[in-house]
Amino acid sequence: MQTQSTAPRTVAANDGYLVPATADTRTDLNLLPICEAVYYRMNGGKVSRATLALVIGAMADSAAVVTLYTDAKGELAARVLWPTSVTLTKDNNVTCKAYCTLRKEWRSFRIDRMIAAHELTTPDDMAGEPSQDFEDSPSAWGSGYRA
Repeated sequence: MQTQSTAPRTVAANDGYLVPATADTRTDLNLLPICEAVYYRMNGGKVSRATLALVIGAMADSAAVVTLYTDAKGELAARVLWPTSVTLTKDNNVTCKAYCTLRKEWRSFRIDRMIAAHELTTPDDMAGEPSQDFEDSPSAWGSGYRA
């Protein structure tokens, strides 16, 4: 019986770079910016370069992304995604596999359908940063303030 090799698919860019078609948490961190550039170029610029960089960065940092997403039916929904991989498909779409907190399951998302995206931040992310005391901040209102 002969077994077939299941070597990961690679993508060859015109400038000689050879990168994996799927970047995930095991991919060398130094290779991720190259994957981003190759995926963007091979996709023909249909994805936002900033969104692609954000998703790849969140994947590398095990962070979440908040996105306004248009599904295949054209319906908009805000999603919080925890991406674990980014793939350039054979038809040159860029997708990410992520845990979706709305659906509470692992799903694939086309990055070109992400209308807007930003990294999820929490109050803990602000710890250690200098605070700014503005005149309209609650601390400046004094004890007589009533909501």
